[in-house]
Amino acid sequence: MSGAGDRKEREVRRLLAGAARPPVPPDLPARALAHGRRARRRERLWRWALWLLPVAAAVAFGVWACAVEPWAAPPMRTTPPLEPW
Repeated sequence: MSGAGDRKEREVRRLLAGAARPPVPPDLPARALAHGRRARRRERLWRWALWLLPVAAAVAFGVWACAVEPWAAPPMRTTPPLEPW
C-alpha cells in the first residue's frame, strides 16, 4: 500500500516541478497593499454605520418617549361621577 502512495506522490511532485509558473507582476505587492487598505477602510465604515444605526434609533426612541410620555395615564374624557351628598 505504501508503494502506491509513494508513486502517486512522486508523480504529483514531477507534475508540479515541470509546471510552468507565470511571471509575477512587479507591482503586485503595491496593488495588494492598496486593495487591503481599501477593504479595511470599507470594513471600518460599515462597522461605524452599524453602530450609528442603533444609537440613532435609541436617541429617537428617547426623544419620542420624553415627548409623548407613554408611561403616563391617558387624560380622562369624562368627569368622575359625583358622590351623593
